[in-house]
Amino acid sequence: MRRVRVGVVGSGGIFQGAHLPAYLDVAEAQLVAICDISESVLRAAERKAKSIYQDRIQRAKNEGNIDLAERLKEDIENLRTYTSFSEMLSKENLDLVDICTPTKFHSPIAIEALNNGVNVMCEKPMARTYLECLDVVEAVEDSKKIYQHNENWIFHPLWYNIRKAVESGVIGEPQIVFMATAHGGPEWASWFWDLDIAGGGSLLDNGVHAITCSWFLGGFDKKPVVVKAAEPYGICIRMKSRIIQGMFRPFEVEDDAHVLIRFENEVGEWFTAHVEGSWSHRDSMNTAIIGTSGEIKPETRGEETFIVISDAMGGKREFNLGRITWVQSFAGEIRNACNCILSNVRSICDEKIGAETTAIVQAAYLSQKKGKKPVTIDEFKEYAMKIREKEGDRASEILLKDLVKGIARV
Repeated sequence: MRRVRVGVVGSGGIFQGAHLPAYLDVAEAQLVAICDISESVLRAAERKAKSIYQDRIQRAKNEGNIDLAERLKEDIENLRTYTSFSEMLSKENLDLVDICTPTKFHSPIAIEALNNGVNVMCEKPMARTYLECLDVVEAVEDSKKIYQHNENWIFHPLWYNIRKAVESGVIGEPQIVFMATAHGGPEWASWFWDLDIAGGGSLLDNGVHAITCSWFLGGFDKKPVVVKAAEPYGICIRMKSRIIQGMFRPFEVEDDAHVLIRFENEVGEWFTAHVEGSWSHRDSMNTAIIGTSGEIKPETRGEETFIVISDAMGGKREFNLGRITWVQSFAGEIRNACNCILSNVRSICDEKIGAETTAIVQAAYLSQKKGKKPVTIDEFKEYAMKIREKEGDRASEILLKDLVKGIARV
């Protein structure tokens, strides 16, 4: 079997904690190189790679899977490291670049890879702004290469199986999706709280999971048309300061966001998503997919995950998905990208999904700035393009600073 040769850019937390262990489970992928501008982070990633590969090699031997043990042994022995992305591109015959850097660097790295004839998959969010996303979309079109927006949730067994249930019609026509992505905040890394590097706060970093996954559940055939910062909280800063890098610091990005999104298709079908993207814990409704004749809710009991389907007459069915690990979703997205490359087909979650997700986020910021009034996606895009025409190369930075002005301080 031909394997896809992968080079990773950015070897920090999301790579070491999620992508790296996932590569061990994807036979279609060969991790050949890792790049990071930080020598210390790169060496830490190299040590971790050797450790987890050796553990899996030993386990494969114990299980009698000699072929797997030999493949992993050869992979880790030939793994190379770089502190220069351009050097990695020039020296390695890569099929795919896996971008795991902070958000500011997503678009320039993707564009450089695409311009060098290499396929790309990039961690969410696609870029800091919709304008930066457009630059990547143009590079994809010019290069004719494959781009995957890495939203791991749609490859997670829970959401994948819920989507199958929705498509089977068990709850009738989907009407509303409540979905929250909420935790206490990534205070372990200062860049998340830096507007210039991150491009936004909890909505852009955390809420995009719920945005893209809600869209996936309701159907990618529908398109986002209207976005509204939702009452009562909207998009806001709820805490005045956080302990970041060992000391209390103020910050200018949101740590809580509640957003309504309306999706429609060409035949007049629609559904609404209520999304929370929070770094101040959840205060929205429990996750539910509600249709015209029933609803679906996920439940966790101990280490097992269930899908519970309720009908209009009070009847219930449930499906036990067993124990699901976080890494499974990342293995799924990597496998999907590799097989798209091997089959020369577009990913289900491509550059257009990534760009529209960012447009939804920034339309929500604009709605907040306008006093939580509804904003159409077309209205936001016109707003962004006027800034692009006026400001040229500075447009993305201007758009960022303009939209953040609307974030409320509670």
